[in-house]
Amino acid sequence: MKTSLLLLSAGLAGTVAMTIPLLLPRWLGRVHVDVIQAGGSLLVGPGKHSAFSVGLALHIAMGIGFAFVYSAFLSLSSLPFNALTGLLLGSIHGVIAMLLVSILIMEHHPDPRYHERGLSTGLAQLGAHMLYGTVVGSFVVLWR
Repeated sequence: MKTSLLLLSAGLAGTVAMTIPLLLPRWLGRVHVDVIQAGGSLLVGPGKHSAFSVGLALHIAMGIGFAFVYSAFLSLSSLPFNALTGLLLGSIHGVIAMLLVSILIMEHHPDPRYHERGLSTGLAQLGAHMLYGTVVGSFVVLWR
């Protein structure tokens, strides 16, 4: 139970930290792609007002879930769960997310406004996932 609460808290902290870089390109007006809203609109339909809140709920749930995935992956190895291994997993996760978001969400999204993307969108994905892994790993070390 204690480990589950730790991973839930670490996942939530990592998700909060990674959300800022994901939204930063939109806030700076450099890219008009909000991957959180785009993901939500895949579920509720394009142009729905609830798309951001649904996307954010999905984003938070996945962020918590991936803390458990990281922990399970590291338990199969002899590596400790810390900021460095979190950064490593976050980097791998970020590259995969960059590709999936680029292909699944941006190229095939039913709403054409999400087809526009740039280098900053991919870099934001990578940086956000690296930050996520680092925060999750740090949180695990600090709590223990």
